[in-house]
Amino acid sequence: MEEEHDFQFILPLNPTDLVNSCGDQYYVKEVYSNKEIPEKLLECKSRLNHSKDAFYIFETFDTYFSIIESSGTDAASIKNMMRAFDLLYVTVDKLRTGLSETLGGKEPPSNQTRNSHLNLTKMTLYLQVNLVKKIDSVAQRAMRDQQLNVQKKRGKQSETLEQYPDWDVKRGNFLVQLFNVLQLPLERLWSPPVAEEDFISMLCDICYRTLELSPLRNDNRHIFNTIFQILGTCIKRFNQAMTFPARILQILRGTEHAAVTVANGILTLHEEYGISSVFSILIKSIVEALKLDSADTTVSKHFSAFLLEFSNIAPVLIIPHLSKLGEELLDCQSHMLRNTVLQIIADAVISDLTAEDLSEEMKEVRNEFLDHLYDHILDVSAHVRSKALHIWVHLKTQHAIPLNYLSKVVAEAVGRLEDKSSLVRKAAMQLIKSTLESNPFSSKLSLEELLQKHKTEVEIMEKLTEHLEAERKKEEEFNEQWGDTAQEMLPHIEEHLTEFPNLEFDKEETDEELLEKILPLLRAKDYKKVFILVRKIDFLAGNHEAAAALKFEERVVYFLALLKSYHLLAAGLQLNNEEMVKQIKTVQFLKDSIEFTTIVTDAYPKLQDLLMSKTNTDVLEAVDLFTTGYMFGICGTDAGMQKMLMLVWSSDKEKRDAVSEAYRRVLFTTDLQARAHAIRVVQNLSKFLAIIDYGHYLSLETLMAEWVHSGEIDSAVIQVLFERFTLKLEGTTSNEARLALELLIMASKAKHSIVTANTAIIEDIAVGERARREPRLFAGCLRLLLNGIDANNNAKYYKRHNTDAEFVQQVKRFFFDCFFHQKLKDFDGMATSVFEYMYRMCQSPDVLSQELLKELLKRFYKNWLVAGASESADVDLDADKENENDSPLTQHTTIPYSQSLAIPQTQTQGGGSPNPGGRMPVFMVSRFVFCIGYMTIKEMIFLDMDVYNNMKYREELTAQQEKDTRTKEAGRKAAQQLRRTLNVSAMEVRKRLSNSAAEPQQEPDEDLVGATAEDNIAEEIHAICEDMLMYDPNGLLHWLTPVIIDICKKPGEYRDPKLQQAATLTLARLMSVSSRFCESNMSFLMNILNLTTNITIKCNTVVGLSDLTFRFPNIIEPWTGFFYAQLHETNTELRLTAIKMLSHLILNEMIRVKAQISDMALCIVDENEEIQNITKEFFKEIANKSNILYNVLPDIISRLGDTHLRLEEPKYRIIMAYILGLIQKDRQIETLVEKLCLRFPVARVERQWRDIAYCLSLLSYNERSLNKLLDNMQHYRDKVQNDEVYQSFRLIISNTNKLAKPELKAAVTEFETRLNECLAVNDPSAEAADSSQTDEPRSANRTRAAAANKKKKGGRKPTLPSAARRTGRGRRNARSPQTSSDDTLSSDSD
Repeated sequence: MEEEHDFQFILPLNPTDLVNSCGDQYYVKEVYSNKEIPEKLLECKSRLNHSKDAFYIFETFDTYFSIIESSGTDAASIKNMMRAFDLLYVTVDKLRTGLSETLGGKEPPSNQTRNSHLNLTKMTLYLQVNLVKKIDSVAQRAMRDQQLNVQKKRGKQSETLEQYPDWDVKRGNFLVQLFNVLQLPLERLWSPPVAEEDFISMLCDICYRTLELSPLRNDNRHIFNTIFQILGTCIKRFNQAMTFPARILQILRGTEHAAVTVANGILTLHEEYGISSVFSILIKSIVEALKLDSADTTVSKHFSAFLLEFSNIAPVLIIPHLSKLGEELLDCQSHMLRNTVLQIIADAVISDLTAEDLSEEMKEVRNEFLDHLYDHILDVSAHVRSKALHIWVHLKTQHAIPLNYLSKVVAEAVGRLEDKSSLVRKAAMQLIKSTLESNPFSSKLSLEELLQKHKTEVEIMEKLTEHLEAERKKEEEFNEQWGDTAQEMLPHIEEHLTEFPNLEFDKEETDEELLEKILPLLRAKDYKKVFILVRKIDFLAGNHEAAAALKFEERVVYFLALLKSYHLLAAGLQLNNEEMVKQIKTVQFLKDSIEFTTIVTDAYPKLQDLLMSKTNTDVLEAVDLFTTGYMFGICGTDAGMQKMLMLVWSSDKEKRDAVSEAYRRVLFTTDLQARAHAIRVVQNLSKFLAIIDYGHYLSLETLMAEWVHSGEIDSAVIQVLFERFTLKLEGTTSNEARLALELLIMASKAKHSIVTANTAIIEDIAVGERARREPRLFAGCLRLLLNGIDANNNAKYYKRHNTDAEFVQQVKRFFFDCFFHQKLKDFDGMATSVFEYMYRMCQSPDVLSQELLKELLKRFYKNWLVAGASESADVDLDADKENENDSPLTQHTTIPYSQSLAIPQTQTQGGGSPNPGGRMPVFMVSRFVFCIGYMTIKEMIFLDMDVYNNMKYREELTAQQEKDTRTKEAGRKAAQQLRRTLNVSAMEVRKRLSNSAAEPQQEPDEDLVGATAEDNIAEEIHAICEDMLMYDPNGLLHWLTPVIIDICKKPGEYRDPKLQQAATLTLARLMSVSSRFCESNMSFLMNILNLTTNITIKCNTVVGLSDLTFRFPNIIEPWTGFFYAQLHETNTELRLTAIKMLSHLILNEMIRVKAQISDMALCIVDENEEIQNITKEFFKEIANKSNILYNVLPDIISRLGDTHLRLEEPKYRIIMAYILGLIQKDRQIETLVEKLCLRFPVARVERQWRDIAYCLSLLSYNERSLNKLLDNMQHYRDKVQNDEVYQSFRLIISNTNKLAKPELKAAVTEFETRLNECLAVNDPSAEAADSSQTDEPRSANRTRAAAANKKKKGGRKPTLPSAARRTGRGRRNARSPQTSSDDTLSSDSD
């Protein structure tokens, strides 16, 4: 009930202002305690129930105010607040009803009524708004306490949800109630009718607070819609347009979850209230705020989230602002914001700027946006560069890249393949792949074919241009004559149109028939008949009605134009403008195709480097891109596809799987079925095999085995391969048959049944006419037959051929035929296959091989080595040993005949026919020497593996049978032992037993009794190799070895290079049989390596040394320096061989890693790319093996930094950047920092200072390693005066500061301060103090160095033979024998 009141309620700035009395303003008379409040609330409820309106609030205001000002947070206080809220909710409903009646009338209310309702409205809403704020603050505090309890895992947790039942629902109802109140004409409560600013601000403030406190959820989305409806009403009716952007900006700056709600709310304001200027003000404010706080990542993150969300829901609204403010936003320091703006631009392009019918203005906007995206591919931040490239990938998938942008974007992506960030490189490769897969040009992008097509189309266009030019000239002449002709036609046209204005014709004739009639009449100038026919054509075309609607003069002009066109045809003028336009488009299309293909082709040389990258993503993406390029026929991908085969040997399974999947896509993916699919697969495999280098053969063989096991190479593919091999498949060439044979060899290694099921066919082809025409086929068939042995058979027990078997005899005859055929190119490969077959597939292969050699000797003796027929020449080579020893063939008298090969005529003499009394052709000697060496090595392997396993197999079978008679359990264990010990070599057993000999002996186990027999067998095999093969007086090698050595010793007499190569190779193979023979000839082999100029001999010797290292490591160990010496040779092939062998030996732990490994580090900057890649892969592998690389790293740094080496500084930095990048363990880095710092005092030249500082700058620092740098500052404080040294330390500071934790940043700051102090000029007293402080550590260093030197004196360096100390010729960057005296870095096996 309305009552008279003489006060005025003023909204207080501070709640305490209401307690103080001031004039006629309302004030709170009494603030009740928490104990009194429940009773007072009951009074309020009673008054509310008995009152029809809300005026009871005048008497109960103090009660509600006391609740708001209460500081209690206990359950009773919370209950009081919730009860008060419920009462006020009902009160506001009554208020709205009363205001609706008062303000809705036609007559304005009286001043007294207006003032009383104004006070009531202000007081009621003041209480309700502040009570909501109070409940919100208490609820938020309780929720924080609850989260804290959960984090601390306390047993008792606050019952927050129970204390505030349905509070979100009640607050939502309150906001709806507030919105309903605002729909009333509240401004009429004031005079003049303008709402009070503080009152509207109070109502808006609760909305802003809700935005800050509550995150958006599905169940409260309506609340935020109501909030922005309230704000929209206040903006439209109560002048809140300026306050709104400022408050929203404040909310976005400090609240992460507000981005989504604000974005949706601004869209609501635009759609429901037509308020769009607010967003303009807001985005300008965001730009200004970001300019001031660009370094604040939190603010940038919040603003970025808002802009991204708003662009997703309202791209049309944001596009105009982006075109105006895009550059300013993209110039902000925050990379997060730049990424967001770029994403918004991309979304805008995709959603609204991809249509074909864009206006010129919108095309300019699109091009501006695309230019922004293009420019930021080169952004300073790697995150932004990566984001820009990813956006271009997305644009390409959405077909939103115009053709004129495609090539330049791809060109920029190709440039980013060399980016320092792996994220950018990955994104660049993904973009190139995406554009390649969905390119608008062709499914095959062969540059040669495109250039040829372009040339052809250009020629066609030129001819068409000439033709059109001639037509234009004729047209010009015709136009000059047309004026007279038109004058002649005009009277006839006018007369006919006047006489017959409307004519109708039948449709019996077609346009073509009428045209054929018109042209002759035009040439005859019979214009009357011509005009009738033209009108008939026009009538048949359906134009008569339109022509009839024209005026008479217009109809005359119309028909005159028609007659002119037909007159042109009669004159033979046909302008092919459309054809010319089409041809121009074709030429331009091919030009664009060539440009795009050229750019993509330029990417693949860079991708080859990424295949060997240390980063997995680089390798995987490069493999994927090479595969895609190969399928599109891009030039240069063949080399990459071959290089990918090296990854088959990677230790990373992910890389191996990626390579296997890549080749599976290329070779096995077809759109065909059944046999057609198998034929296509075989074609793909053959094509790929034809282009790979021999060095990648083994890698492809490994993949073939995998595909056989996985079923990609199934029976259908094998069937097609055999059909190609046997030439049964129509159209198969001899080269395709040979490739099919190689593929069968690879596949059969994984599945021996491929051979066993087709043995007869293979044998027939091996010795048939085809093999005689192409001996390589014979060798390939033998290799294929070898794969018939089951590789999974642990016992290696398989049936061998008898020596007198028909096929074996045919193989022998084929061998002899090939041996004496001088023009046979690859005899070595054929002989290798023959001996391999004999020793793997035949019984008594040693006897069979000796028979081959004896037969050769017999033929030599009969046809070349004896001058005349003599009875003594008919020596029975099959006689007993006693007669054989007396034979002249085996005496030393045969050597002088061999020596005569030094005569030039002899070396070029053919061997096609017997030449009794002549000299033996040198090619036969070379082949014979090669056979000796290979037979010897196969004999050793045969003894070491086959004979040893066979003898052991028999003995263990006997032992097993004996044990089976005792117990079945013992028999089972014996069988297990048998399976465990088979398929090993005698050499491995001897090494294992010799290693275990030093271990403490234990009681013998019954199950291990067989070890003694195993030892005896191995020793027996060893004795045969050591004593019998080489030194048995009755043995064949005993008499042939001196001949081999003599050929090697006398290169001046035996000048043929192939003979020298064969002899040297055979010598190395003979040395691998016996340790005694190896030791006695080791210096001789090293002399050959040093003194020969034949690169093939050097390479063979290096490979032979590698084999000898595996066989006799202790003998070869003093000579390992010769391995490293080959790395400095000028010949690339020799260096490549040396680096391959050294990598193999070191990784297999046959050579200890020593200081000489610095010679291998130099190969990282070798001029040959393959040597670089092998070296990098080697260091990557040893970095994964314990502390090997770390232990030798000080020696590498020291030796490469030696001034005597004269290594260019850029090359030094490339080497160290790669090697130090492999050191990742924090403990190793800490120790390395200390060692490098200790090297500063002994470095004598500035170059060494720069090198050490550069190495320090390459390391990644944590707090401990940075403290090491600080602790050792006295060692380099004077060196900081050098600019490059100082810059290296500055680089450490900048790199460590990035993403560093606060503790590390503090250490960096301290280091920076100390570093700057080093640059300051100190007074003498300070310098003296510093000198006295540093004396102690320096003396300590000298003490440690002296102690180290004393330790070194105790050892004795092994003395090498004189030959080992010689230096070779033709060295590249020869190392000085003098070592650096300032080498203080030592290995540390941390």
